[in-house]
Amino acid sequence: MVTSYDVRIKATDGGGLSGKCTLLLQVVDVNDNPPQVTMSALTSPIPENSPEIVVAVFSVSDPDSGNNGKTISSIQEDLPFLLKPSVKNFYTLVTERALDREARAEYNITLTVTDMGTPRLKTGHNITVQISDV
Repeated sequence: MVTSYDVRIKATDGGGLSGKCTLLLQVVDVNDNPPQVTMSALTSPIPENSPEIVVAVFSVSDPDSGNNGKTISSIQEDLPFLLKPSVKNFYTLVTERALDREARAEYNITLTVTDMGTPRLKTGHNITVQISDV
């Protein structure tokens, strides 16, 4: 993305006199792109009674610059899953503890990614995870 332009201006009048100046135009990024989620891996079903299983691996991107391109990722708080940052802009979704299929056979998880721009833009990505019986 081009952040500035350097424009040289020369004006000449009818009598042959001229003048020069340089105009510096700075381009300000507007927050016009919502964050994007790219799923790299998804495991479903996952076996019950197995703690800390990696359920999903995904990356987050936002082509805007500055705070407009910085993102925060989250999931619902009432689920037995943790969202862990990995390498730059990558996250893993893991089970927080061993799950019990007899208590619950399926989870619907919403990944929410919000940028830090003004206005804040957000993207939701839904994942359905089945629990297999052991």
